[in-house]
Amino acid sequence: MSQEAFIAVTLLSMCLGGAACSSGVAAPQRRPLAPASAAAGGGASGGAASSSPLDVAANTPTMTISSGGAGTAASAASPAMNTAGVAAAGVGGASGAGGAAAPVQSAVEPVSIDMTGANNPAGLAPVDVQKLVVGGPKGSLRWLYPYDGTVFPRGLLAPVLMWDGPVPESVYVHIKSQAFEYKGVLKPVANVKGPQLILPQEVWAAAGKQTRGASDSFLLELSTLSKGLVAGPISLKFQIAQATVKGSIYYNTYSSRLPGAVGGGNVLRIAAGGTAELVVSKQCNGCHSVSANGERMLSQISGVAGNAFDLTSAVPGDTGVAVGARSSFGALYPDGSRYLSTSVEIEVARARGTQGGGGKNAATLYDTATGAEIPGTGVPTGALMPTFSPDGTQLVFNDNALDKAHGLALMSYDTANDLASNYRALTHETAPLRPAWPFFLPDGKAIVYVRTDSLDFSGNGAGIGGRVGGPISDLQLVDIASGQSIALARAGGFASQADADRGRTYLPFGTEEVHHNFFPTVSPVAAGGYFWMFFDAVRYYGNQGVQRQLWGAAIDIRADGKYTIDPSHPAFYLPGQEFGTGNHRAFAALDPCKKDSDKCTSGIDCCGGVCTFPDSTAELVEPVGTCGRPPGPPPVNTCAKRDERCKVASDCCPPAAGEQPDSCIAGFCAQITLN
Repeated sequence: MSQEAFIAVTLLSMCLGGAACSSGVAAPQRRPLAPASAAAGGGASGGAASSSPLDVAANTPTMTISSGGAGTAASAASPAMNTAGVAAAGVGGASGAGGAAAPVQSAVEPVSIDMTGANNPAGLAPVDVQKLVVGGPKGSLRWLYPYDGTVFPRGLLAPVLMWDGPVPESVYVHIKSQAFEYKGVLKPVANVKGPQLILPQEVWAAAGKQTRGASDSFLLELSTLSKGLVAGPISLKFQIAQATVKGSIYYNTYSSRLPGAVGGGNVLRIAAGGTAELVVSKQCNGCHSVSANGERMLSQISGVAGNAFDLTSAVPGDTGVAVGARSSFGALYPDGSRYLSTSVEIEVARARGTQGGGGKNAATLYDTATGAEIPGTGVPTGALMPTFSPDGTQLVFNDNALDKAHGLALMSYDTANDLASNYRALTHETAPLRPAWPFFLPDGKAIVYVRTDSLDFSGNGAGIGGRVGGPISDLQLVDIASGQSIALARAGGFASQADADRGRTYLPFGTEEVHHNFFPTVSPVAAGGYFWMFFDAVRYYGNQGVQRQLWGAAIDIRADGKYTIDPSHPAFYLPGQEFGTGNHRAFAALDPCKKDSDKCTSGIDCCGGVCTFPDSTAELVEPVGTCGRPPGPPPVNTCAKRDERCKVASDCCPPAAGEQPDSCIAGFCAQITLN
C-alpha cells in the first residue's frame, strides 16, 4: 500500500485507493439494497463529521420571497449546522440515495428572495444596508473560494464563501440568474484564518431548483462593511446542473476522527445528502475499489489478504470475506462478480509490499465471492492499475511492457467468458512522466488518468501527516477513437492548455496549488447533462491552508463521442468529508438498487430501471416516486424517460422543442448539454 498511509501514525506504508470500474452503456446488474442499509434514504446516515476549522454561525433571517411577481413573507431558518464545523451535507440531495431528479419542468417561474429589510440577519440599519448595496472600491478583496466558472451539481451543501482581507462586520451577497435572485445582508464567520460566510441552505437549495442548466449562469457578488467603510463588490459566475450526483462516494483516510475509526486505514462513505460514515474500519485497510452497481467493495488488509465486502448488507463492514492475497487496486466487473488484480511486476503504491502470502506478481482474475483464480483471460501479466469500461466490453491499464510502464493499453473484453482480446497501445508518456490510474467516462468514449513522475504512481504521502507538495500528478484525458491525449486543464487549475504551458493558474495562491491532483474516478452515470469526476488534490481550500481533500468537477458530455477539447470545469470542494484528515481516492459508485414498490427519485434508483411518479408531483423539481410501473397492463410502445432504463438512444423519449435529444449512456437515458 502507498506511502500515504501511516505517515501520521507509524510511518508504515499502505496503498491508496484502487483502480476501478464504472457502469456501462449496458447498465450493470444490481441487487436490491437491504432495507436497513445505511446507504438507503437521503439523510445523513453515519457518524457526525469531525472537528473542522470552519466554525459556521447560523444566520436566522426573515426573508421576503417573490415568485412570479407575487411576494409573500416567510420566515426561514438556516440549516442545522455541524456543531464542530460545516453544515452536514454530502453527495446528492436530501431526496434519497441515488438522488437524480426527474426531468425538470421547462418553464421555471422566477423566484426572488430579499433578506435586506428591517429584520435582516446582520441587524443593520437601512442606511448601512444601502451603503453595502451601492458598494465601493474593491481594495484588496478577492475571491478564494468558490472558483469562477465552477459547475455544481444540485443538492450539495451551500459552498463556504471565502475571500481575502480582514473579517468584516457585515457583508452583502447578491446572486442572480435567469429565474432566481437573492439579496442578503449577513454576518460573516470570525474565523482566525480569514473571513468566511455560508449561505442559508434554503437559499442555495432554491437556487438549485431554479437553475436552467448550462445556459444559465449565476452571478455571485459580495461587498463588505467594516467601520463604516464599504469594499466591493467582487464577483464571479457559476452554474448549477439540473440534477444531483447519483450514488455514494467512498474514500480512504488514515487519521479519521469519527467514533470507531481505527488508528490506521479506514474506508469511509459519503451517501446521498449525508456526511462521512465508516464503512470498513479494522486493522490497516485501504486500496479500495467499488463495483459500479454499488454492491461490492474490495479493500486490502495490510500484510494479510484482500477482502470483499457486501454493500447490500445493513452493516457492510461485517461482511468481509478473504478473496486472495491481493485485492489492492482490483478492477471489479461492473456487477462486482469478478476482479482483476493489478500486476506488481513493478511497485504500484506499495501493493506488492502489503499483499498476503502467496500473492502473484502477474495481473490475475479472481472470483469476488470465493477468491478462486480464473485462468486463461488473455490479460498481459504486466497490466498495472486496470479498469473495466462502463459496460464491461473494454479494459484499460498501464502496461509494464510498454517502455517500462510509460503507456496505456486498451483491450476488448468479454465478461461472459472472462476473456480479453484485440490489444492496442493507446497513449505514451515521455520519461520521467508515466500514465496512472485510468478510469473510463460513462459513455466509454474516453479515459481520464493522471500523468505523474511518482516512482510508484502514488502521492508519496503528500498532504498526510503534515507533508505538503508531492510528486507531479496532472489530470489528463485520452480520446479512445483518436488516441489523442489532452490535459483536463480547467479542473487542474488552468483556464486553458496555453495557460498550463505557461504555468499561469487561476488558483488564488499560485503555483503552490497546481500539479498535485491524484486518483481520478468518475460517477458511473450522467447527471444534469454532465459526467462527474472526483479526485483528491493538495491545494488550498479557500483560506484554510493547504490540505489533501476531495474535489469534484463537471465534465461536458460530447454528443459525438469525441473528446479532443478540454471538457472539464473548475473544481468544487466535496462537502460531507472530514476536514484536515488527508482524504484521498474518492471512488464514485451507484447505491445498490431498490425493489419495486420502494421509494425512488429516478429510474436509476430502481432494479427495474423505472420510477413512477404520482400525477400530483408533476410540477416538483425533485419528486419522490415508487420503483416499478403502475398497476395494469404493460404499456405499449412507451419511450424511456430521462434516467430510465434504455438499450439504445432511440429508446429515449423525444426531446421537447428546442432541447437536445437524450442519449442512452450507461444503460439510462441521459441529458446532453451543448456547451
